[in-house]
Amino acid sequence: MPSDYGFYAGILRFVAKKTESDDREIKVMMGHLSGIATAIEHSGRFVVERANCESAARAFAGVAKFLQERILPEALAAGNEGAVNQLKWAIETSLALGSELVKRIALEEYEGQDKFTFDLPMPPGSPTVH
Repeated sequence: MPSDYGFYAGILRFVAKKTESDDREIKVMMGHLSGIATAIEHSGRFVVERANCESAARAFAGVAKFLQERILPEALAAGNEGAVNQLKWAIETSLALGSELVKRIALEEYEGQDKFTFDLPMPPGSPTVH
């Protein structure tokens, strides 16, 4: 069952492919993005093992930075309101996920958990329940 997160999965894959590096750590972070993209595309949720939380958090921060510095200005200049809304959602979601990943490995209430499941917020343009 495909989710409504295809645009975000595409963004994560794009950033992962666009980020070329010989640095092993960066390659690992981009691998996290690719795996997370596949998971959210199918269900709107993903799982990260505790040992991978820090590098996945940095990967999400990199996505937010890339979108904010390189892509959002172009969408704003073009006056593409739909793209701007999706990009703002993607930036905010990436920052929130990165923060939550760090929080999960730092707080006592999550101590002892080996992996964490994350659900994404509703994407822009989703129908609201009244």
